[in-house]
Parts: sequence; C-alpha cells; structure tokens
Amino acid sequence: MGIEIIPIVPLGFAFFLPFLGMFIRSKRFFNAYSLIASGITAYLSWGLMKMAYSSEEPLVYAFGNWIAPIGIVFEVDRMGALLVFTSSVLFLLAIIYSFDYMRSEHGLQYYYTALLGLESGILGAFMTGDAFNLFVMLEVIGASSYSLVAFYRSRSESIEAAFKYAIMGSTATSLYFLSMGIVYSSLRTLNMADLAAKFHSIEFPVTGSVDGDVGLAIALFFALALAAFLVKSANFPGHFWLPDAHPAAPSPVSALLSGLVVAVAVYAVARFLYTVFPVGGELGKAISSVLLLLGASSAFLGSFMMLVQRDLKRLIAYSTIMHMGYLFMGLGVMSLTGLMAVIYHIVNHAIGKTLLFLAAGSFIHAAGTRNIEEMAGIGKNMPITSAAFGIATLALVGIPPLNTFFSKMLIYDALVEKSFWLGIVVIVTSAVAGWAYFQTFATLWRGKASEGHHEHNEEHEKHPHGHEEPYMAFVLVVLVLAVVIVGILSPILIDHFAYPAAEQAVDYNNYIGAIKRLAESLLSDGH
Repeated sequence: MGIEIIPIVPLGFAFFLPFLGMFIRSKRFFNAYSLIASGITAYLSWGLMKMAYSSEEPLVYAFGNWIAPIGIVFEVDRMGALLVFTSSVLFLLAIIYSFDYMRSEHGLQYYYTALLGLESGILGAFMTGDAFNLFVMLEVIGASSYSLVAFYRSRSESIEAAFKYAIMGSTATSLYFLSMGIVYSSLRTLNMADLAAKFHSIEFPVTGSVDGDVGLAIALFFALALAAFLVKSANFPGHFWLPDAHPAAPSPVSALLSGLVVAVAVYAVARFLYTVFPVGGELGKAISSVLLLLGASSAFLGSFMMLVQRDLKRLIAYSTIMHMGYLFMGLGVMSLTGLMAVIYHIVNHAIGKTLLFLAAGSFIHAAGTRNIEEMAGIGKNMPITSAAFGIATLALVGIPPLNTFFSKMLIYDALVEKSFWLGIVVIVTSAVAGWAYFQTFATLWRGKASEGHHEHNEEHEKHPHGHEEPYMAFVLVVLVLAVVIVGILSPILIDHFAYPAAEQAVDYNNYIGAIKRLAESLLSDGH
C-alpha cells in the first residue's frame, strides 16, 4: 500500500456507512465502525510521518501512473505529514468523545458519514500536490462541514448557520477556482511542482509552454486565492460565518472546525507562498503587508469580541479568529522563522482548541445550555472538565510551560524581527483573551449550578448538578496530557519536527525534484 490509501480509508468507510445504516440500527455498531476507520487512519498517518521525516525528499504518488502534470499526484513533505498525523489523531479523539456526547441523538450513521468524509477531505488537502485536486478537497471539506453544522436540523439556528457557512464557503471556493483558471491560462499547468518549476525557469520532463504575462497571472492568482482563503480560515474580513457555525454544530464538530478545518486554508497559503510561488519584490511586499494587516485586525477583533460573549461556544469561536490572525501574521513575515512558527502553532492551536471546545461541550452536555451565566457553578461538580477547561485556556493564552506558549513565542520572535509593534499585537490580544477566559472560568466555578434547559437548549440528557461521562472525560485527560507533554518537550519538538518541516517546505528545488524524478522514472518504464 502507498501513501494514497490514507485519505481513501475514511472516505471508503464513509461511503458504505449509510447503506449499512439501512439494515443496522445499533448505535454501538456505528461507534465501533467509525472508531475502526479513524484508528486505521491514525495508524497509517503515523507511518506516513515516520517515512516523511526519514526521507530527504517529499513522498510522491502518481494516480494511475499518469505522469505529472498530466495526472493527479500526492506529494507529501514533512509539513504535510505532520499536519496529517495531527489531524488523524484529533479525529480519532473526537469520535471517541462522540460516543457519549451523541448518545441520545438519532441519525448517527449520517453524522459519522459526514465526519469521516470531513477527515478524508482534510487529509487529502494536506497531501495533494495539485492545485485543482486541492479545490476538490476543499469541496469535500465544505460539503461535509455544512452538513455537520446543520446536524440539529430541527433548530432554525443550525439551518441558518449552515446556510450562511455554505454561501460564504461556496463563494470562497469559486474565487479559488477562478484563480486557478487565471494561472492555468498563463502557465498551462496546475501541478504544484510544475508551477514552481515554471516560476523558477526549471526544465520539467512533460509540460506545456508559458503564455502571456506570468507576473500578472501570479499577482491575480494571489489576489483571488488570498480572498478565498481569508474566508476559509475565518480571518477578517471573511470571518462572519464562524461565530454562528461553531455554536450551532455538535461540540466534537466545533472542535474540528476550529482546530483543523480553518487551518487547511492557512496551510494552502503557506504552500503557495513559500513552496510554489515564493514571490519577492513589490508583489512580495504587498502580500506581506496584506497578511500582516488583516492578521492583526483578526487578532484584535477576535480578542475584544471575546469580552462581550455570553454563549460559551461563541466566545471560543472568536478565540479561533484571533489565533487565525496570528497565523496569517506569521505567514506575512515571509521568513523561514515565520513559517516554522506557523507550522508549530497550527499543531499546538489544534490540540489546545480541540481540548477547549470538548471541555466546553462537556459543560454544555451536563447543563443543557450554552449560556455562561446559566452554567454558573457547574465547574465545582465537574473537576476533570474544569481542570481541562482551565488548562486549555492557559495554554491558548500562552502560559508556560504549556504547548501554545512556545509556538506563540516563535510567532512573536518572527514578528519583532519585522517590527516591534507587530509583537505588541500578540501581547495585547493575548492579555485581552486571558481576561475573557478568566471571567468565564470564574463564572463557571462560582454560584449555583444551572437547574435545567434554558435559552440555548442542547438536545441531550440534562444533569443540572454536573455529570462527567467516561468517554468524554477520557478524551479530555488525553488532550490535557498532550498539551502538557508537548509543552515540556517543545524545545526538542521544534528542533526535530517544526524546523525540519519548514526547512523542507521552502526548498522548492527538492519539491520540484521529487516530481521530476517520478516523471522520468515513469517515462523510462514506457508510461
């Protein structure tokens, strides 16, 4: 089996699940089925990461043995492999968490079908070496995400949020599709390695001729693609869909949307900006300025909006907007240090934000409401959840020695190399977010526990004095350990994982060479 099997596993399991659901009604079967699918995927992803970090060049696979750029290829470097492994593990934990969280829901076969489809799309996006195939994966991610946000279809809130998300998401993917048309009209290819080869005037075995003004085509590509990925990543001014979508979705879905789905767009910008088209000159300065300005705007918007939220999941959603701003600012530095910081922060934010959303989901599951004031005091009766929530907030604010402290410090260091004032953005917004988290935790810890269902009614069994479910508590403990251990080991992990990933990602010669050697090999075999 090759690397191509990894996104196919969850997709294949997702394909058969609705048919099995016509004959099998057991929720335990749906749980076990999805656990097996995600477990196999996580195991294969671990093997992929080991191979990627032991190889000096990206791992490649040509579908149908068609030569690139004619055929579709997967090209996985260390950056992609690290994100694939992180994603697969978090999906596995989200599915285990769902055993308890979704126990009272109907239609679990459709929930898990969409969840596994979402996993397949995310993994495929991190693995693809083709710009059009990335578009396909974005569509898979979108279709799965929209259906998951609308899972509570009896609620007008969920349908409205899913509709808004679908309109914004479809507009964004259309912009990206248009950007591909523009770049293809000039460079005559959509294979990322071939695009990079043409940009650097490197000969490619099988390729078309360049036509028209390449510089203008690339500038228009970035204008449209960045607009698309601003929406997909929920960065200002394309953030409007996220504060509605996250609260409306089941909490395991909210965790994955916030930790992974929005990160795909950040990854895409990093891939195009650092590997495919590492532009300099006036265009590079313009892109850098846009990323820094919009990233800083997102950080300020997200942090200050956290202060006025009364819906727990909506508060966390604005935290995600803030962190997406940090990531875009890191990309805007246009340096190896900035890319390393972004890669490491994507991983750390995904872990920390998944923990925070799942801890919030445990409170909501027990209290039957998302309103923070109506959950006052519930934390006293849920010690595991309270500890997990507190540790997650400390990590995301950037308190040492927890994991996100180190990636935020890397971003801060990269920013102050550019300008002292950019570093101040991280400090101020982190302080504002810290105050918002402190107020929230204080409310959850003090006062009398909620006495039943309220305005934001969650369709679960109510436990007004707090009740911790075993599978949910298990996942929280695992993620707490991950936050602490990754933090303690961060100096080692940065040297052995984050830096090598960034170093290989900016080595366009290596990225091009892997595909060139595959193409030459296939040609010599008569393909």
